Amino acid sequence: MPKKSKSYKTTEKWWLGLTIVFYLLYNLPGIPEYGDAPSALIHGVLTILPLWVISYAGLIILNRQRSLRTKCDSNKTLNYSDKEDTQC
Repeated sequence: MPKKSKSYKTTEKWWLGLTIVFYLLYNLPGIPEYGDAPSALIHGVLTILPLWVISYAGLIILNRQRSLRTKCDSNKTLNYSDKEDTQC
């Protein structure tokens, strides 16, 4: 019987929601107007920088909560000739 996957945590929901919101704000058509450099800089600071921070900080936080790989003991040595021994 397959394992039941864990439900999404509130951290994951907030991270996904904020990423989508800032991505949509970044891609609003006509904002800033073409050729307006000061508003383009303001637009970049208010949308691109938070999007980068949310993406990277969210990935770090979510990786700590739900890692993709189990951490092995440093004392264990892995024998790659036998496939069953490669898992921790």
